[in-house]
Amino acid sequence: FFFFFFFSKDPFEVSNITQIFGLHQQFMNSLEDRFDSGLISDFFSYFREPWSLLLYHDRFPELRAEIMELLGQPNQPGEQSLSEKVCQMIDEDLTVEEKTKTALAEEYAGSLAKTAVENRLFSYLSYNKYHLPHYAGQNMA
Repeated sequence: FFFFFFFSKDPFEVSNITQIFGLHQQFMNSLEDRFDSGLISDFFSYFREPWSLLLYHDRFPELRAEIMELLGQPNQPGEQSLSEKVCQMIDEDLTVEEKTKTALAEEYAGSLAKTAVENRLFSYLSYNKYHLPHYAGQNMA
């Protein structure tokens, strides 16, 4: 069991905190890098900024699941998917070399998965544009 304690003079949104619990820091706008760079001095304010609205949206877990499914599809029949390659690398060695990360990023950049993920994300943002007005749509990016 994990216990977390939050102390604040101001009220905070418990439901929002439960929505982000367990998410990788990259989902949170590169949280670790921003904190290490001194760009975050107050986490409560940080998680109230407009960029974070997507994290609290009721359909966000479904979007994440759909994206994971897209990343699990191979680029060509008979090939390993990107997610399978990453899992294999982690199984072999928890430390992935920088050149391997670069190669994976380059492979992703030219993959069908990237296009599919982008299309799904833009579709999601378009469908939810009234709830998530702070995000640019496909024609704006």
